[in-house]
Amino acid sequence: MSRAHGNARVDSNYPQALAECDRCGFLYNHNKLSWQFDWRGPNLQDLGLLICDSCMDTPQENGQRSMLLPPDPVPIRNARPRNYVVANNPLSPIGLTQSSDPTGGGFLGTLINGGGVVAAFDGTVNKPWVRSAYIVVSDAGFENYVAKNWSPLTAGIPSSLQNPTTLTHSLSSFTAYAPNDRSFITGITNWRVQGSNNFVTWTTLVSGITTGSAGETVSGEPTGARYQFHRFAVQGDGATPVTVAQVTFSVREV
Repeated sequence: MSRAHGNARVDSNYPQALAECDRCGFLYNHNKLSWQFDWRGPNLQDLGLLICDSCMDTPQENGQRSMLLPPDPVPIRNARPRNYVVANNPLSPIGLTQSSDPTGGGFLGTLINGGGVVAAFDGTVNKPWVRSAYIVVSDAGFENYVAKNWSPLTAGIPSSLQNPTTLTHSLSSFTAYAPNDRSFITGITNWRVQGSNNFVTWTTLVSGITTGSAGETVSGEPTGARYQFHRFAVQGDGATPVTVAQVTFSVREV
């Protein structure tokens, strides 16, 4: 009994083997079938299927192929990335209560190197000295400080729009942090938290002595009246740097 040859070509002068397509099952000449490939990981892999032209699939990058990502660029030595926390937050909210104006006030001080005075009020406690507030050559007294002005800054604001009321606060507590890789100053020294209403005459509210260790934390509960300015000051030696990573002032009024 004769059989249909499907899509195969039969020639007695040029005999060729016949074979079924592994996908559709139709009969073809064996040499007309091709191996089916598809992505497996990063390479094309033979699936072991002999397929006719009608059933042949083009390998698609549809999740079967692994993406080979190039390595990260080699970092540069001694990088100096910009401190975007400081750059994007020019006014410090540290020490403000829920009832205070989070955009009011400002900060001042003599520790203008590294991240500058603002670095001591940016909310980041754990940071190295190069990102902290520091002075390269300290004053021999207590003029090594970072300070908070509780009244809104008025520079550039028309007088008709300024708040005539001077904001003052008394403190319930404070905490100061040394950098994680350096002490406030080399060796043991004195510190003070002081208040002022004119930024000239300062009243000491609480004081203490450092241990001279890296990452040191000092804290206390200041006593005294309300002041427009509060500062954390470290006694210097007139030669070595004074560095402060962070200061938080907690106001007594709520």
